[in-house]
Amino acid sequence: MEKKRSFISYCLLYGAFFIYSVVSLCSKLAAVQTKTVYTALFFGMEILILGIYAIIWQQVLKRFELSFAMSNKGIAVLFSMIWSVLIFHEKITVNNVIGLVIIIAGIGLVSADG
Repeated sequence: MEKKRSFISYCLLYGAFFIYSVVSLCSKLAAVQTKTVYTALFFGMEILILGIYAIIWQQVLKRFELSFAMSNKGIAVLFSMIWSVLIFHEKITVNNVIGLVIIIAGIGLVSADG
């Protein structure tokens, strides 16, 4: 059964993965905290964000096949890489770029197939 794929649907799909990437950001922020209250705050934010993601994910599944949606989840690596550069000032290595290119190529192959 083919599901409806519009521009809005794709925005919802990739928006969900963007929100999902914020969970890894909160995890890292929680890990570097020295005060327990801030650690608890970031872990609480993770739970809240995962709840929001779960609701959006259900809407994504109304528009896309599960296999298609899950195969696109690798894009969260790109968002996590952006967070690591912008927030933590980490360096992107050649291996990071090669890995990201492989992930995006795989997403493109799966997306073109279906």
